[in-house]
Amino acid sequence: MRTLVDSVAIRRSARPGPRPRYLSLVDFGADSVKAAVVRREEGGVRLLGYGVASAQGADLTGGRAAVAALVRAADQALVAAEDQTEPAPAGSGPASGKIVPDDAIFGLPARLTRGQSFSTHQSRPEGGAPITARELKAAWGRLERTAREQLARLDQEGNRWQPLAVVPGITLVDGRQVTDPVGMKGQVLSLSVFGVAVWPSVLRAATAVAKGLEVALLDVAAGAQALAALVPQREAILIEIGWQGTSLSLIRNDALVATRSWGQGGAYFTDALSEAFCCPADEAEGLKRTYAGGALSARDSQLVARALAAPLAGWFESLIGVLGQVAEDDVTRTMSPQGIDPAEGAAHPADYALPGHIYLTGGGSWLPGLAPALAAIEMVPRLRFRRAVEIESLGRNLGARLPNRPVLLDVPAQPASDLLAPVLSLATCMGS
Repeated sequence: MRTLVDSVAIRRSARPGPRPRYLSLVDFGADSVKAAVVRREEGGVRLLGYGVASAQGADLTGGRAAVAALVRAADQALVAAEDQTEPAPAGSGPASGKIVPDDAIFGLPARLTRGQSFSTHQSRPEGGAPITARELKAAWGRLERTAREQLARLDQEGNRWQPLAVVPGITLVDGRQVTDPVGMKGQVLSLSVFGVAVWPSVLRAATAVAKGLEVALLDVAAGAQALAALVPQREAILIEIGWQGTSLSLIRNDALVATRSWGQGGAYFTDALSEAFCCPADEAEGLKRTYAGGALSARDSQLVARALAAPLAGWFESLIGVLGQVAEDDVTRTMSPQGIDPAEGAAHPADYALPGHIYLTGGGSWLPGLAPALAAIEMVPRLRFRRAVEIESLGRNLGARLPNRPVLLDVPAQPASDLLAPVLSLATCMGS
């Protein structure tokens, strides 16, 4: 994605000098806090250690007690990560001591942010003159200011929102999608951006957690944007299945253009098992994890699969509804305005079929039955895909070398890689 640091982060360290080599990354999930200690290297970002701690009773939207609980959970996860950076036993290599970074990047889950796409179609009186860098910069500046102003006016249940990041999206010249319009001729220049906002109280809570952990908070990132920056395809759909819900991101031309979330995630499937087998939630969660790990007998696996059939169907139905709305919005957003004749070869609604690459990630993505359910998505009449649908794990691709993106070295094997994907994606904020 374009300048990942600018795309994701809302804060920068004001301290002079080089960027820190070691960093702590912390992701605040609904059911767990995930932490990682990483080191910037010439070949990418190396994972030195990671830890996971329960987030029960800890929340960035709660009061002082909830924030204090979050400090304890984050500290537990960080200590576990730091312990893995201990030097090897004597005689096996040079000793270096435990690594405890002073600087940190925090990631906010999708449920605490709101994303919205903004676009502008600018008529050019002198259509015969090439687009200049100055003209493009001025157009981007106006659109970004408009996006930030409108993000600040988002209002839900009486809560005001604070702009977090505004990411460049798709650029069109006379309806034709281009990467760099400078030097091109056209009558209409169309630009889009994707903006993310967050409650101011969440940012204050994040600052309080950093103070409690005694770390310098370099950046606060929107988790959806950070994750999208790791997708190895320029056109893709990313589905993250967390504890409290599922979030979907649409990526076009290497840019995040839409996100949607709904409240069916790991807890949704756990509750279904708890009801089906009349057992407490913790036992149902254990059963679900054992089932996902393939450790149940064939008979027990069939019983669990039967109990999850209806919830999986409900989840899939919600996914179809969300994806259908995203597809409709995508066509509306990227087409030229009415009354302007697009140039020959310009975009047409059929060109905006959904990408065929679908990536799954998050702790709930390894539930048996999810991938088979998704495989039927290209048979849904209301959805059009550009190519045959391919479904794979994002975690499998975290170590892929891609232009202008960090290479994550020594990433754990699956399924741990997908569990850690949200926190590891924060490496996109580290810059060069």
